[in-house]
Amino acid sequence: MNNREGMTLEFKWTVSRGRDTYGYNICSLFVDGVKRAACNGGGYDMEGTSLGNWMQKEFKEELLALRPEDMPKQSHWERAEKPGRYCAECITNDAIDGKEETKLPNDAETCPKCGGETRIDHNEGKTVDQGRYFYGLSFHNPNYDPGKAVVGKDCTDRTLGAGAEGKTVAEAEKAGESFGLERYQAFYSASSKHPTKEHVIPLIDGACGKSSVQAILRAVGYELEYIPTRSKNNSIYKLRALSRQEA
Repeated sequence: MNNREGMTLEFKWTVSRGRDTYGYNICSLFVDGVKRAACNGGGYDMEGTSLGNWMQKEFKEELLALRPEDMPKQSHWERAEKPGRYCAECITNDAIDGKEETKLPNDAETCPKCGGETRIDHNEGKTVDQGRYFYGLSFHNPNYDPGKAVVGKDCTDRTLGAGAEGKTVAEAEKAGESFGLERYQAFYSASSKHPTKEHVIPLIDGACGKSSVQAILRAVGYELEYIPTRSKNNSIYKLRALSRQEA
């Protein structure tokens, strides 16, 4: 692993004066005084995006060495298909009709104890395991051609015109039946959350949040150490190598 201890990372905020981007915010990342990444616009985490764009190149070998067991467990909450009900008036009581239970059948529109209106228990459900991966990190096959993906099969059919389903993305674009979403969807549908023999190009979508990008940075052995400044338009960090105990 290359030792990058002490690198200075500076995020600079400016405003675009370009013809087609006039007034856009620009977030540029300078590493040891050299501009390494930038993004513009707004409505997403721009510091996270600039940091991720730099990291995916600077730490390519370290990212490709990550294994699933090096990544955090991810899961989501899946609501019950037919959740039960509860009575807001009686929920604090110990029992309903003498039973140590406040949950009611999903068809009970009125409470059997007080006659009040019941509410659906939207918290009913289960935790679904999604495996181990980092938010925002994906790996891609450089030989994959999203233009050859089939609309409606390899990517969602969100074309402008009818009849594009079954065509390749390139064919739909040539016919004016696609406005680019299919190509984007096919590209990410063919990606992997872990490196493989084919998926050897790491990409970090920093728009998912700077904190998520920093979690990836920690996984490759580094963290950002904030350096206080008086500037409102710049923020400065030092890159610090983690010890084995911290990593």
